[in-house]
Amino acid sequence: MALLAHQLRTPLSTINALAQGLIRRADRLSPIDVQTRAEKIWRASLRLDELVETILSYTRASASASASASAGGIVLNPSEFNPLELIKRVCREQGGQEPDRPIHLDIRDLPEVIIGDQVLLEQALVIVVSNAMKYSRPDQQIDVTARGEDSMVRITVKDRGIGISERDLPFILQPFFRGRNAKKLPGTGLGLSLAWYILKLHGGNLEVDSREKRGTKVSLIVPETNTTGLSYSI
Repeated sequence: MALLAHQLRTPLSTINALAQGLIRRADRLSPIDVQTRAEKIWRASLRLDELVETILSYTRASASASASASAGGIVLNPSEFNPLELIKRVCREQGGQEPDRPIHLDIRDLPEVIIGDQVLLEQALVIVVSNAMKYSRPDQQIDVTARGEDSMVRITVKDRGIGISERDLPFILQPFFRGRNAKKLPGTGLGLSLAWYILKLHGGNLEVDSREKRGTKVSLIVPETNTTGLSYSI
């Protein structure tokens, strides 16, 4: 709880300080100054929203692992959707937060339609893409590839960032675990474990391959069809 409180307090402090500065110096700020400060407030609010959503989703996942669905756990709501549109939407929206960030898409041989919980799968992909952005410099390219293979869809997100050490890699999907080289960066250590859980509920998997100082490659593997969901502990 102390870790979560600290992570929430950081964007809140940013919003508070910038808003007070706008109030005190409104008559002396140029339109460019106002725009710059407003953009920083906006980005801090996005970070806060991301943290809250991750914590809430993790709480629901934990509940579903220990109690029935009626107790508030995650329940799949499967429907037909186009995976290409989902991938493009996530990359467009995440890329909009860092307009100068190069994101390269390589998408081929995807089925027109798959069946799964579109909202949860989008959340899992957002977690992976946002991590790739967080743990690499703004000028470093992120590669997103997607392929259909053996009735599965594999979406791979590769960055060129700080990477994960060999000794930390076996634990990276555990809730609240953070690599030694990432502790000074914002984060809760819940994102990848939540994404893994979402993929497991769909009968898929999450694979992480990384080398410290060389970057990380995360693959989301999901069946083309899943209508019932599976039970996994988080």
